[in-house]
Amino acid sequence: MPDMFVWSLDKTKKERLVGYKNIVRKWKVNNLNSISFSIERTELNKRAFDLMEEKSWVEYDGTTYTIEDMDPSIFGDTQTVDITAEHVFYDEFMNRTYVYTTLSTSKKSLNEYMSFIIPDTGYKFSIIGSFETKEIENFGGGNPLELFKSLLEKFEAEFEIVGNDIRLYNRIGSQTAYPYRSKHNISDITKNGSARNLSTYIKGFGKEHQEKDMLTGETRNMTSFDPNAWFDKTEPYYGTTLGATFKMEYYGTGVRFNYYAAPDGGIIEFTLDNDPEKKATVSCWDSTGVVRSVDLFRDAEQKAHTIYGVFKGKDPDHEPTLNGLDAPRAYVLYRSGSGQKTYDIYKTREGDEKYMAIAEYTSPLASKYGIRVQAPIFDERFTNVDYLTSYLRENLNDKLEISHEMTFVELQKAGYPSPKPRIGDSVPYIVEELDITIPEVRIMEIDEYPEDFKSSTIVLGNGRDDFGEAVFNSGKQQLDEIYDSRKKTMIIDVLPPAVKLATDALNNSLTQLEYPVNGGIIARDPNDYNRFVVLRSSGLGVTTNGGLTFDEAITALGINTSLLTAGQIKTNNIQIVGKDNLFYWDGNELIAIDPNDPNKFARMRAGEFYIKGGAFVLERPDGGKVIDNGIIQYGYAIQGMTPQFCSPEVTVAPRSCYTNATDAKDFQAYEFKHDGRYLRVRTSQYQSGSGTCYMSVEQSYEGFDGWKRWALLSSTVSAENASSDDTERETLIDFGVPTFTRKRIYIRLWSSNASVTAYGRVTGIWQEG
Repeated sequence: MPDMFVWSLDKTKKERLVGYKNIVRKWKVNNLNSISFSIERTELNKRAFDLMEEKSWVEYDGTTYTIEDMDPSIFGDTQTVDITAEHVFYDEFMNRTYVYTTLSTSKKSLNEYMSFIIPDTGYKFSIIGSFETKEIENFGGGNPLELFKSLLEKFEAEFEIVGNDIRLYNRIGSQTAYPYRSKHNISDITKNGSARNLSTYIKGFGKEHQEKDMLTGETRNMTSFDPNAWFDKTEPYYGTTLGATFKMEYYGTGVRFNYYAAPDGGIIEFTLDNDPEKKATVSCWDSTGVVRSVDLFRDAEQKAHTIYGVFKGKDPDHEPTLNGLDAPRAYVLYRSGSGQKTYDIYKTREGDEKYMAIAEYTSPLASKYGIRVQAPIFDERFTNVDYLTSYLRENLNDKLEISHEMTFVELQKAGYPSPKPRIGDSVPYIVEELDITIPEVRIMEIDEYPEDFKSSTIVLGNGRDDFGEAVFNSGKQQLDEIYDSRKKTMIIDVLPPAVKLATDALNNSLTQLEYPVNGGIIARDPNDYNRFVVLRSSGLGVTTNGGLTFDEAITALGINTSLLTAGQIKTNNIQIVGKDNLFYWDGNELIAIDPNDPNKFARMRAGEFYIKGGAFVLERPDGGKVIDNGIIQYGYAIQGMTPQFCSPEVTVAPRSCYTNATDAKDFQAYEFKHDGRYLRVRTSQYQSGSGTCYMSVEQSYEGFDGWKRWALLSSTVSAENASSDDTERETLIDFGVPTFTRKRIYIRLWSSNASVTAYGRVTGIWQEG
């Protein structure tokens, strides 16, 4: 029988524990084995007994467990305790470290996710299977155990622990040909099943919009206006004269007013429902013509409203350019056909409109059981419908928990060659009394009694209906294809041809084999006595020195080889773990990950080579780096418009342009493709007297309110020093990640004083980085 030891909580003391009884070792798919036992404190075991406490360690049969539950009972002077201890992996993996950061949201392999959570846990991992890439939103921010469990669910993976190696499979166990049959090797069969909480439909709601109202999509033209007051009825803009009025009528919480702003624009005053306390003013002035929109009275109660508009005259903050007009104008959008009109209507968000993401999921089981609605999920983490749908699929309780529990009669104890049940194995299952004939069902749970002459209890089955109940209802003819009930044997013809060929070859190769007294089989090279292959239950080994060492071996712990030669290696996963890089090769991609920064990696897939976090270097034959750390080293020259794009107030001269204007005037315009992140602008500036010469880099575009000023350059150098280096100015503008779309920027020039002439020129302009 295996020995049991107890470690103190600080792991400084270790004692053998004796006198325990009723030990049960439990196994379950995706839930590492645990043990339970009871023990009475005696003179013989008191030293070890007193070391036991919650979170101390128990070592049994080569596995370490953490004591999680202790239920003591005292009868007179007798102290007894019931112990439940879980595999130490759970405690260590949860408490040794914490993952504080999150990964960027994109499709990643299981390798990438595991590499992110594994550092500092004391464990490594191996992936023995093929898994599709998955996109998990905001993965991270938790203890490694929680994150690991979420990966098992997302990737539908199963695992086991070998030493400190976490091994992940599509499915643990193997498919065996040995049937489990009533009155043969199983007894005391009980079928368990419940449909009490079965649901087939669920709806989910993500984060709520911050704005409590929304545009309805309805756009209308102004009403109740005097057509004679509108001097220009050219659509989509209608001009109006001083004092002209109009109305906007709607049912909702407010409107978005659409209009045209121009240098001759003035002021429109709005009043809500003739309430003098509810007024708003909109300026229709702009230095250039531009379409604008502004929200009005969005916080009003949702009901029928009327907004009254009246043109009040010029904008006191901006002097209009009348160009012969008798008064400023206002321009209101108006369309007799389709398109954007005078105003768009807001309304309160109601029902599903409140949420940024809404999703539904219906289980395939609905075709059999109908629609059974589960309580909805509200989770503000979700703003993406696809992510929310995936979450609903995982959390819908569309499960019929069907299982068969039985006692496995270990016929090995009676001398029969029956295999021991292993967790995750798939076996044929036959119970004539219940009319059950199933070609393949899995062992999901095992309770074994390692120190009692008592057969194990096993649970066959799966969670979901399509893998559980549907399997149990399989027809007998399926099993007849692989099991000969008359001869009580598996039918050999179900084996693949390659397996049959190998079986025949082995059966016909009985030469060169030895059967030593100490067990196993030796296949010895007839030409070299020291070269042979050993096959034992512990593994397969190859030696060239008479058995002193086995440099090539296959055991349950893995494969060890000094040389691998192959024309093709067909595999799902290869992992090469070094000090500076983690290199993985699976069925989806090749990827190298920085172990200190999981968001820095190089990945190669079919048709794609992707590098994140810099790293890529492209060096020319002469040593010059065209791309250094992922950044292209070329500069992208930019050419200005021809002829030079400048305002009438700016004079183009041989050396420098100049102006006396005191507000920004166009000096030149540049249109270019956004190939680099940064724009570098170099100028030379001076002025004729005491004052300041200004030059700016600006941008304006449709839908933007005014000009966006990217940079301002100023100089107080006088004209006497115009040839000195003191006039040089330079700025670097961050345009953001290159979009490779067209951009247009303007360089503008002006003086701080109308009596002082400002001079300026652009000496260089280019993109970089």
